[in-house]
Amino acid sequence: MHFDTYSDFIPLIMVALTIWVMRVRFTSPIDVPWPMLYYLALVVFVRSNEGEFDNYWIFAGVVCALFLRYEFLGGIFLKALRTGEFVVHLYVIVMCCLMLTRV
Repeated sequence: MHFDTYSDFIPLIMVALTIWVMRVRFTSPIDVPWPMLYYLALVVFVRSNEGEFDNYWIFAGVVCALFLRYEFLGGIFLKALRTGEFVVHLYVIVMCCLMLTRV
């Protein structure tokens, strides 16, 4: 793992932000606006690293976050959306770690 430029730290920052959003989702109310800013940064990050991520996974995470934000679901649907968002967060962490360990 080599950090030659400052832009090499961006995947590490995205991992930290993803872990923070995962924590926020389970410890604070669902309708907080901060995860939407995270998803904006995630989409910009994914678009700037074209070909590294599968855009459908990221889009699924954005859709789950939007449904959670406007919270008109409950019960099993809420748990399904939280699980979907959690899986997308794991995908982002794994792909960022793969980006960091690439030679």
